[in-house]
Amino acid sequence: MARERPDYRDLLERLDAAYPGKELLTRDELASFLGVTRQTVWNRYSFPPRTKISKTQAARAISTSG
Repeated sequence: MARERPDYRDLLERLDAAYPGKELLTRDELASFLGVTRQTVWNRYSFPPRTKISKTQAARAISTSG
């Protein structure tokens, strides 16, 4: 079983605080949260095109990216 990255839970809590009541985020919302452009989110993370991104999926991707 894969282990969680150390900052995964912290990122998930921060996403919950930033977007309460939402489970799925757009690339624009994720870009705003990260302080980068939408294009950077597109280039840096391999989310499926034309879909919203779950908070857990976003936290996992951000925590493994560096």
